[in-house]
Amino acid sequence: MASNTEFIAEAVPASDLPTAPPSVPGRAVAAVAVGAIALSAVGCGEVRKQAQKVTGPLPATYTALPQNVVAVASALHVLNRVGFGPKPGDVAHVVEVGPAAWIEEQLAYRLEERSTVFPGMPGSTKTVEIDQVEEDPTVDWRVNALETQQMEQDAPENLYCTDYDQIQHEMAQAALLRAIYSRRQLREQMADFWTNHFNIFSLKNDGRALLPVDTARVLRPHVLGRFHDMLTASAKSPAMLAYLDNNQNQKRDPRTGGGANENYARELLELHTLGVKSGYTMKDIQAVARCFTGWTVTGGFKRGQLDYEAGRHDDGMKYIPFLNLTIMPKGGQKDADRVLETLSAHPATARFLVQKLCRRFLGEVPPEVAAKAESAYLRSGGDIRKTLRPILLDSDALLKPAGCKPILKRPLDMLVSANRALAADTDGGEDLQRHLVQMGQPLYEWPMPDGFPEKAAAWTGSLLPRWNFAMAFASNAVPGTHVDLNAPLAAAKARTEAEQLDALMEAVLARPAGSEEVKPIKAQVAGHMQLARAAGLPEATVLAEAAGLLLASPTFQWK
Repeated sequence: MASNTEFIAEAVPASDLPTAPPSVPGRAVAAVAVGAIALSAVGCGEVRKQAQKVTGPLPATYTALPQNVVAVASALHVLNRVGFGPKPGDVAHVVEVGPAAWIEEQLAYRLEERSTVFPGMPGSTKTVEIDQVEEDPTVDWRVNALETQQMEQDAPENLYCTDYDQIQHEMAQAALLRAIYSRRQLREQMADFWTNHFNIFSLKNDGRALLPVDTARVLRPHVLGRFHDMLTASAKSPAMLAYLDNNQNQKRDPRTGGGANENYARELLELHTLGVKSGYTMKDIQAVARCFTGWTVTGGFKRGQLDYEAGRHDDGMKYIPFLNLTIMPKGGQKDADRVLETLSAHPATARFLVQKLCRRFLGEVPPEVAAKAESAYLRSGGDIRKTLRPILLDSDALLKPAGCKPILKRPLDMLVSANRALAADTDGGEDLQRHLVQMGQPLYEWPMPDGFPEKAAAWTGSLLPRWNFAMAFASNAVPGTHVDLNAPLAAAKARTEAEQLDALMEAVLARPAGSEEVKPIKAQVAGHMQLARAAGLPEATVLAEAAGLLLASPTFQWK
């Protein structure tokens, strides 16, 4: 092993990077995260061989951070809130073009004609919005290579004949790969937002066979489009109808006393549109449920497709008091369409959606910003891009981060941002997903219809699994995921111990290593590295532990 001052000249071979840092009795470090240091012992009973790269090296340009500390902080704040955190070079790019220009870039789109086909519905050609940001080809060839993705596109009926665990893992795999590698970071944040807004528990009934189609054809085409289009697509989604039991919703049978199933109608009003405190009552839920009678999911040979059974539909007159909406008799399927159109245009829906979007991106609901966003929603007919513009561009909480309310990264955000920060080469597979499960956020497995929570209090009980992930990730102990810690050191031409730590800090935390904000963390990690070297640990292990501690630090965990 070369001396510390000659470390970069004789870089540590990737094969020498440890899979888990060994435990050294008596070593400790002050409280970056008190429990994190104990993680140097996690998984150390047996040192595995480094996980092989899954696709070969990916280009990563570690660009020196600009000297303007205020501009760097603003760029980092926007990248963390609007997307899933910076990858190498992103902070310098956003500083150069400006945060507002980068947000506009993420919002930009072009119109394009696309053919659309949904199971159970005739194909058609429609004008759709396509993001102008050029997608990283990594996303397409990694995601499209998944068997579940191929079946969803070519033969979705075959999903019923596929191992459900495979479908579950590949759905999560696609979501992770897109979040980690996509240049369309706002789109991926919104894909996650709407996945939770229209949450479907994959483990209920045939949810895993239905969800790939729901994700690809219901949510993703509309995440930055018109809310009415997405709401309608969700209402007609076999996955949603089966999850919320609308396949059991039928007109009252005078012989048995059976009648409408109100589950979907209740969640449609409470979680998808108006919000629980908007003022509707049980009478509204009952009337809406009657409008959706007959909407069901096929079985048999055409299993899993949308179906409308006219004989099960309640074709009588209906009145929904809160909406002041009268549905005349004999309307058939159009009864539900009238309800969806009215709900999507309602001021209470605008208010509910804007509050959720503000909390996602800003951590709070500034009254003036919320008022502008609600007005934009109503004037534009529910255009999501236009609704987002005042939230993302008119808020001091986003463009002026000093004094803004911090947001704790949920496990998904933490895991994805770690992969992005260190330009990991990952397959997004089961081994990476296992850490997400241990941190408490297994994708598509939230059983309640409200989606994974946003509040920090819901996630502060899972700190130890976060630290476990940070140490395993930095040590290349996650099979299928590879991190090259030499890359940021080489880019910074770091030769001394101090330069090595500075390079790691700027790569992981995306803050200048000399800034006042990170001085306490720098001192703590430097002390740990000194103790590790004194104990005779290999240099690669010292660097891996340092990177893991930075990932486990509060500075990285909060955005």
